Amino acid sequence: MIEQIDVLIVEDNLIDQKLLSAYLKEYDIAFKISNDGIEAQNLLKTFSFSLVLLNIELPIIDGFQLTKIIREPLRLDTPIVAITANKVDDIIEKCFAFGMNACIFKPIDKLEIFGILTEFLPDDKLTSGNFYPYQTIDLSYLKEVSLGDEEYEIEIVEKFIETIDQDLLDLQRSFAVKNDENIRMIAHRTLSTIYIMGLKYKLEPILRSLENIDTVDDEMKAKLNDVDEICRKAKTEAQHFVNDLKLKMN
Repeated sequence: MIEQIDVLIVEDNLIDQKLLSAYLKEYDIAFKISNDGIEAQNLLKTFSFSLVLLNIELPIIDGFQLTKIIREPLRLDTPIVAITANKVDDIIEKCFAFGMNACIFKPIDKLEIFGILTEFLPDDKLTSGNFYPYQTIDLSYLKEVSLGDEEYEIEIVEKFIETIDQDLLDLQRSFAVKNDENIRMIAHRTLSTIYIMGLKYKLEPILRSLENIDTVDDEMKAKLNDVDEICRKAKTEAQHFVNDLKLKMN
């Protein structure tokens, strides 16, 4: 019996390979990676895939040629989603004409990938507790440093939740008494908390600006509100992640 794998990634760009891998690991999706069209054909003959994510700008055999091979002579009706960096007007039409099922553009967006997985993977896969669209946190770095140690992941994420709770409380109290120096200190402290959950790009600019605001005013209040909103969403998603892991381990 041919082994069933959720997704085949056909991508020669190492950065995009790593990005797609991180997204699929986050959703607990089984996958294999091919660097070119020849390797992809061999994998398609060896395994049964539910979805192919295909960079159409491949060397030697491009994505359009590979799609022709997948449809004929391999005679596979596996859904194929094109990935391209070329945002030209007729690219989507060309993808459909060659037998692909959808097309997305680089830079690759996590929510777009989630939508593709939702549309093309079997319904029973989508009922997995790990299949959850994290919109605020990014678990890529955590997964990289944990090396698959789920107990370590739980420990780190629970520590993040505890620490960020205290940081938010301290920021609120400091603002209430107009202690701008303390706000700057806490903002700096919080910078070291956010990285493990992939919040650098969402929070670092705001926290850096809080460090540089001289007085407690409406601008500081607005930025504190932004920090509070992002952190609370991150906490909710982080707790969901911990709950899923604990359920999985029991």
